[in-house]
Amino acid sequence: MKNKTASEWLEIARANGEPWVDQAVENIAAQREGAAAELRYPYLSLVIMRQFSWSETDKDTQGHKYWQDIYNSIVKAENKK
Repeated sequence: MKNKTASEWLEIARANGEPWVDQAVENIAAQREGAAAELRYPYLSLVIMRQFSWSETDKDTQGHKYWQDIYNSIVKAENKK
């Protein structure tokens, strides 16, 4: 599998209809410097794990459990491939 930037992985997730993509993009923009978004990852799950701190997201709509559930769902899907 070819490594992709965080932006590339998130665009694939968006094309697949994932509802959380905009939140992830906003979190990355708020928490990271631009250069970090150009890091390359072999899996989408690593983007979600490493590009922003789950505990620093909006507590009313996101938070650690929210992102943990999304991460687990992505890992499960990746392991089926």
